[in-house]
Amino acid sequence: MIKEFEKGINEYNRPFLLTNNTKTQQQSKETRKSTPNKLKGVDTMKKNCYHRKDGRWQYSKQENGMLYYTIANTYRELLEKIKSIKPRQIKQIKNIKTKTLTFIEYYKFYIENYIKTKKYKSNTISIWQRELKSYISPNFKNQPLNKLQTEQVQSFINKIDKERTQEILFQHITKVLQKAYITGKIKKDITLGLEKPIKTNTQVRKPLTLEEQEKLINYVKDTKLYTFVMFSLIVGSRREETIKFNLLEDLNEEKQTIHIKGTKTKNADRYVYVTKEFIQFLKTNMTHNTFDFNIHYPTHELAKIFKELNIKNCLHGLRHTCSANLYFLNAKDKYRQLQLGHSSIVTTNNIYTNIKENIPSSKLRLLYGNLYPTFD
Repeated sequence: MIKEFEKGINEYNRPFLLTNNTKTQQQSKETRKSTPNKLKGVDTMKKNCYHRKDGRWQYSKQENGMLYYTIANTYRELLEKIKSIKPRQIKQIKNIKTKTLTFIEYYKFYIENYIKTKKYKSNTISIWQRELKSYISPNFKNQPLNKLQTEQVQSFINKIDKERTQEILFQHITKVLQKAYITGKIKKDITLGLEKPIKTNTQVRKPLTLEEQEKLINYVKDTKLYTFVMFSLIVGSRREETIKFNLLEDLNEEKQTIHIKGTKTKNADRYVYVTKEFIQFLKTNMTHNTFDFNIHYPTHELAKIFKELNIKNCLHGLRHTCSANLYFLNAKDKYRQLQLGHSSIVTTNNIYTNIKENIPSSKLRLLYGNLYPTFD
């Protein structure tokens, strides 16, 4: 027993036997210590090695008019490739740089990808293209998009003479630059510092006085605009709605209604009650079933007429006048709201009934006869 116990003690004190794996590990460690690191043998070359954004490694060096250049997937592979680089003369190498995106190029890109692809009217697209040709291109030649400054854009907008053009360009440039910021083309939103152009020559939209109504009706009586003006005053339709009117399709003599094909609000498409006298007026004075002129014609012509008559108003003022006349003729607020196609009675009362002159209903009847309905 004692001999066996001593034998066990000796076995316990003897060093552990090394396995094959541990032997291999020790040998590899000793080998690494004894053999120099191959990667450390190219210290001068490591200065020109770069880890690219795409994950690959690049070596590039210019020396004595020669270019040393190569690319590899790993750093170890790169160092192996360096040994076999064939240098090229710098003069024979084309200096290819990534082209900087200009403001004009991005403006074109925006029109092609965000304007033309949507269901905008052809007139809207032509406005974008015209302003690019007439305003953006001459003023922002070779201007890099990422170097565009707020002050530069503001100065350009402030120099535009026509207020309407200035307003449209401000809106369009803002949209383009905000899209550039959202999509990462520019690092900061420079539109935050832009100031919206101040309107000085705003059109006055208010009801015509009784005197102004008389002057206007007498002036247009023998012109092409007569029926259009009377239709706007009696029905209170918008310019686009009046132009769409078709005598055969939209007039119901039996029910004494006119269908106004509106699209601006949910209440814009509506049926307006009219008198027999007004129906007869339309049938007598409309030589065609529709108004045979361009949508912009009444706006421009009435602007000239108002200027000549010294009336500070515009075409849309006829719609305000209709609302005011219905009020003077004792029409209820809800009736006026439905006739004008407003979504809220607040709009009808606060904006379209801006009463500055109290016109007696008797004087309106004397001017218009029974073209307006009776509300007594």
